[in-house]
Amino acid sequence: MRSDPVEMASLYRKMDVTIYEAELGGRLATAARHLSIVTRFVTKGRLLDVGCASGLFLQAARDAGWAVVGVEPSEALFAKAKAALGESTELHCTTLEHTKFATASFDAVTMWDVLEHVPDPLGFLQACASLLKPGAHLFVNVPDLDSFEARILGKRWPLLLAEHLNYFNRKSLRLCGEKAGLNWKEFGRRRVSFSADYILFRLAQHRIPGAALLRKISGKAARIQVPISLGETYGVWTRGD
Repeated sequence: MRSDPVEMASLYRKMDVTIYEAELGGRLATAARHLSIVTRFVTKGRLLDVGCASGLFLQAARDAGWAVVGVEPSEALFAKAKAALGESTELHCTTLEHTKFATASFDAVTMWDVLEHVPDPLGFLQACASLLKPGAHLFVNVPDLDSFEARILGKRWPLLLAEHLNYFNRKSLRLCGEKAGLNWKEFGRRRVSFSADYILFRLAQHRIPGAALLRKISGKAARIQVPISLGETYGVWTRGD
């Protein structure tokens, strides 16, 4: 059954971020990978991160010389981002739909693991496209139904989640971008880093044989950070007008 968007929005605002924050080391490594993707296409300017969470990617971008802006609906994650980035950084504790920005005001807009959560992905991409300067770049990462991981794991794929309202493959994601008036440039795969304990915890949730036992006996090895591919794809677009 498809999750109700209004109910999901309320859950995001009040979400428990304990597990999320426990994976700080891995998320820092993932944020650095995100920045490396962006800087292959554009290296400076004004950047908006939609769904900025606790602000780790924004910190990495700001340290690299970007002027950064963030939007995050989770009150707990927004508070962490505000504490980390300070009052001088423009942050909004709401959704993109409820944030007022001047059109064509950003050199880059990023959405890492966001589009699958929104009820109207095309409308969302159109809203993002309107915020890009001509020639500016949009970066979107989503679960990919055609990925090796999705095909081999089937119903046990860890990215099959109730909070994911939409799923994509590269064809549907590219079409969505085209309908939003964007020019496609590239697809790629990104890895994410988690502790071995978290990976085994998620695998056990999806009833992968042996995962629960391995987590129980892993000991110190559970703290090791592991870069893995979950079966996601990122797309890069530009605004052409």
